[in-house]
Amino acid sequence: MHLSQKLQRFMLLISAPVLFLAIAFAIYYGSIPEKYQLRPGDASPFDITSPRSIRDPVETRLRAEKAAAEVPDVMLRSEQIVAEVMSDKDVLLSIISSHRAKYQTELEAYEAAVTAANQNPEDDITDQDLPDVPEAQVQSELLIKEINDSLNVVILAEDALALVRMENSRFESLSGHVSSLMSLIMSQPVDTSALRLELNQRIQTLSESMNFYREDAGLVERILGLVLKPNVVYDAVSTANARQAAYERVLNNPVMIERGTRIVLMDDIITDETYALLEELDLIDSGMFDIRHFLGIILLLLILTSVAVFYLRKFEPEIIKQTGNRISLLLAVIIPLIVSIYTVRDFPLTAPVYFAAVLISAYFGFRTSMLMTALLTMAVMPMTGFDPLFPIIAISGGIVAALTTKGITRRDNYALIIIMTAGTNLAVTLAFGLLQKEGWSSLSIQAGYTAISGTLSVIAAIGIMPLFEMMFNTVSPLRLIELSQPGHPLLRRLFVEAPGSSQHSMMVANLADAAANAIGANTLLARVGAYYHDIGKLENPIMFTENQQGENPHDYLPPEQSADIILSHPEQGVRIGKRYRLPAPILKIIHEHHGSSSQAYFYHKAKQLAEENGLETPDIDRYKYHCPIPSSRESAIVMISDSIEAAVKSTGITKLDELEALIRKIIKGKNEQDQLIHSGLSYKDVEDMIKSFLQVYAGHFHERVKYPDERKVPQPAK
Repeated sequence: MHLSQKLQRFMLLISAPVLFLAIAFAIYYGSIPEKYQLRPGDASPFDITSPRSIRDPVETRLRAEKAAAEVPDVMLRSEQIVAEVMSDKDVLLSIISSHRAKYQTELEAYEAAVTAANQNPEDDITDQDLPDVPEAQVQSELLIKEINDSLNVVILAEDALALVRMENSRFESLSGHVSSLMSLIMSQPVDTSALRLELNQRIQTLSESMNFYREDAGLVERILGLVLKPNVVYDAVSTANARQAAYERVLNNPVMIERGTRIVLMDDIITDETYALLEELDLIDSGMFDIRHFLGIILLLLILTSVAVFYLRKFEPEIIKQTGNRISLLLAVIIPLIVSIYTVRDFPLTAPVYFAAVLISAYFGFRTSMLMTALLTMAVMPMTGFDPLFPIIAISGGIVAALTTKGITRRDNYALIIIMTAGTNLAVTLAFGLLQKEGWSSLSIQAGYTAISGTLSVIAAIGIMPLFEMMFNTVSPLRLIELSQPGHPLLRRLFVEAPGSSQHSMMVANLADAAANAIGANTLLARVGAYYHDIGKLENPIMFTENQQGENPHDYLPPEQSADIILSHPEQGVRIGKRYRLPAPILKIIHEHHGSSSQAYFYHKAKQLAEENGLETPDIDRYKYHCPIPSSRESAIVMISDSIEAAVKSTGITKLDELEALIRKIIKGKNEQDQLIHSGLSYKDVEDMIKSFLQVYAGHFHERVKYPDERKVPQPAK
């Protein structure tokens, strides 16, 4: 045995890395898309579609360059220009004021001379003695010339004449408007067009707000037009930064080529840009092994394997203790993984992970099924091109498949697993397709493929269960259902050769079924285990009381020999069960249903004979079953049910009160003999089981069950 364990460990150390690498290579080749031997300038003999969503570098670059080119020049407000404009305005107003002052001075001198002449007529002043009459026209021409010389602008003659002749108060108002409007316009950046628009708007507003001399608004506009000019300058640095920002903004939101998009049509010429895109999609056959891709798969598998091993060691150690369980679990995961290599390349949502969900749920439970299905889904993801919809559909369908598989009790429920799994896949695909606004054509095709994948996966899992059971001697709900059929050869033999034991087993099965249901144990396993627990009696059925009619052969045998016959039937049952290839859980129930309890009847008989003959008291170990004690709740349920049924039949009890006392006595005896310490039964489980036993016998006794709580309530007098 020690050598066998060492050999198993050695084989495990050798096979585990080989299997791991084989799976890694399988995923690698399943995730590598079909490659093409093409070069720039070749005409493509194929239509090539993108195996995954990818950024289109050529179109993205073109759009980025277009966005950068469309960025306008960045123009900044120049304080220097503003200062120059304001200075020109001041110069202009100063020149106008100067010529106005000259004209006013000459006009005042002339008027003073005329007034003096009129006041002193005796001076005999003639027109020749008076100064020349000042002419505004002359002063306006001088104004035009000085403005042109100083500012290099030409003011209209009529505007210059009006300015020279204008009253002082009116001119002061006009100057104020010019200065305020100039400040407002120059306070913001304006180019030529903006300056023209802003000036028009300001003058219009001014005209509407003036109550007097509205005609001066046009003069203000023309004066401003002489010195106003755009106050913005081109900023090369800011313009370059803005164009770079626009370029990078497009690069950060690239043009995407979605999965399934046709990027090359048949007979298209492969350009340098197309070739680069095909290379990035890994569609060009370069003959090189993609080591980075393979290392990524190795890392992913290491993580998934570590999670699986940690879970199994911590939460399901019984699974990995047996070689058959390890192999069946591996096959349940590897088979859909290998099938996925050939299906997901063209149909990425059809990986048959539901195969693993059904098988693992049937053999190892819902929790293990869910974890392994999730890990399998992640292992398949590289082969789907990391399609985001695949894990949603796979996990949803896997949950439903595992839930409907868990606790199945009838053969027709397998149709329910198929319908529920396929329906879930169909519904989830439709739901997400509608949310993503996909077309009805592609949506219906995808939904159909996922429904077919779920259907075929579940059918394959159900169909392969008998092969698993034959190879690894495991048990599934389907196998238990088959074993429960009365036509099974062993049950038929038991009915024909040991009819009393057959009837006893049927009653034990009813009790075990009720008890298992009451505490949430595996009812199907408990019932089927009860059917077969006494098949060891087929070796010598007449030696057991329930099969006897007339004489009892034990009356003629010494108690030691009788005890040997009775005590051997669990081991004989295991031998018979192995010949008929009963699964290990059933064999365990057969072997454990008496545990290490004693055969009290023949021990007392031997003890009585020893006292009569003056011999030593016999050793009680000589009259004990040498079998393992129950190691599961189902095995303990069958043990207790077997003892209760035998005791009720031998005592002839027909009252529930008496029956309850008997049941509690039997369970107490099992506890005192330490028969239930490894069963996993709690005190609450035991109480629930007692209630279920009483309910079963209430039907036989035609008496209503009275629970302990009812006895505390005073009953009305009858």
